[in-house]
Amino acid sequence: MSTFQNLLSNDPALEAACRAFAVPDRVPATAQEVAFLATATCSRLKVDAEHIVYWTLGKGPSVLLVHGWCSRGSHLMGFVEPLLAAGFSVVLFDAPAHGDSEGVVSSMIHAGRTVLALAQALGDFHSLISHSGGSTAALWALANGLSVEKSVHLCGPSSMKQVVIGSAHAHGLDRNETQSFQRWAEAFTRVSLDSADLPALTAGLCHQGLIVHDAGDRVVSLAQSQALQSAWSHSTLVITEGLGHRRILSDPQAITTIVGFLEIER
Repeated sequence: MSTFQNLLSNDPALEAACRAFAVPDRVPATAQEVAFLATATCSRLKVDAEHIVYWTLGKGPSVLLVHGWCSRGSHLMGFVEPLLAAGFSVVLFDAPAHGDSEGVVSSMIHAGRTVLALAQALGDFHSLISHSGGSTAALWALANGLSVEKSVHLCGPSSMKQVVIGSAHAHGLDRNETQSFQRWAEAFTRVSLDSADLPALTAGLCHQGLIVHDAGDRVVSLAQSQALQSAWSHSTLVITEGLGHRRILSDPQAITTIVGFLEIER
């Protein structure tokens, strides 16, 4: 946390944008989610000096669930029973500073590093399902050594660089402040923004992909998924209607489509 505070103190004009980018709201689990998590095996993994909480369920090829910003792993629990019924095992986790995991600050790159650490600790995943900022985290992990046979990306930004630029605009930063904010984001995440932009992220997209995005999503523009699909020759884009950014995670038809895509041909 001290490093983060030091970075903020270098330019107080950027503080609001920096905090919005790096400090997520910690969303508590609902009673239903608590009951669901009690059925799973809970473990901890140390990543960058902080303990990350993750859960495992079932036997078979492993599917990793990657949640988004200001979310938690249990928000993707609607996928678990259908995946178990299809013969998969499931791993879900809370990213740094989210849910039950330790930490105060986070980012898509922090989540991406956690994905890589889980793959190293647990072995390769057969596939993954990611939502919102978790999709960007997964794309970064795929470009930095993660290997899967299939991946699903729901309503996600296709570039962290564009997220940073968009955040600067949303906070009213001028050109010089925007450049300073970009340099801060690179120092904070310890990666260059170009390495987290779509052209660089395509390096990890040699497998089959399914991209799902709702036409009425008010959080992440459909154009983000359209750009990802255009850059990914092995992907298919499915556009839904009336589900928005979050209801898509519990929609029976969307879940059936996604699990069907992941199923292994026997």
